[in-house]
Amino acid sequence: MMGEQFRDLTIVPLSSTIEMVIACDSSAGIGEKKADMVAIDTATMSAYSLRVPLLELLAYGAKPVSVVDTVGNEMEPTGAAVIKGMRAEMQRADLSDIPLNGSTEDNMVTQTTSVGVTVIGIRDRSPKFSKQTAMAVYCLGTPYVGEEVKKHLDEIFGYQELRQIQQTTGVVDILPVGSKGMAFEVEQLRQTHHLNQVIHASDWKLLDMEKSAGPATVLLIAVDKRKQIQFEKENVLPVKRLCDLEGAAI
Repeated sequence: MMGEQFRDLTIVPLSSTIEMVIACDSSAGIGEKKADMVAIDTATMSAYSLRVPLLELLAYGAKPVSVVDTVGNEMEPTGAAVIKGMRAEMQRADLSDIPLNGSTEDNMVTQTTSVGVTVIGIRDRSPKFSKQTAMAVYCLGTPYVGEEVKKHLDEIFGYQELRQIQQTTGVVDILPVGSKGMAFEVEQLRQTHHLNQVIHASDWKLLDMEKSAGPATVLLIAVDKRKQIQFEKENVLPVKRLCDLEGAAI
């Protein structure tokens, strides 16, 4: 049973029809301990740590079935706050019924907050994407990281917006953006769909395409160029058009 790496996901076939999809993320130096670089309540930090792999799985079309947290701190109070935050995030994603398991570090005294999270999902082994000859790429959200996330919590898109995008005509791929920035993830889209030309739109020059989007505060949305007009008519979310991807790779 061989697995494969696809973007930030690990994909393991379980049968001829079902595959297991694994996503993970980590956070360090963000929390309530005295040596943390960003001071924020631990439950909020852990919720946003879980948000990243949840979005990655959901954007890929996988159904999350289990969450595992690895807390590099004591159970009380840090571990308990991590669990509280993750359960709240699971509820926001309508996933409160799936199991949450994990471990804490109770042998050593720690000075900074450290959390890792792994989410396991399942997906039908259907073809990942239909073949595209040209796509328009949009973004939803603004890249925020560190203290910026604290200041803009009310502006960051949620799971309902992701599901809304998935149901919009013309959408062929969705990719959450994290620490590597939008330009990197646009290149991932280009490679995935075997296209060889990136034509920048006006919004590309107005945005910091290299900036970290922290806990996935941006979504890239790839739309079939043939259905672009219909997408723009149906979509009601505040997206920006970044570029077009065109031309089959040689």
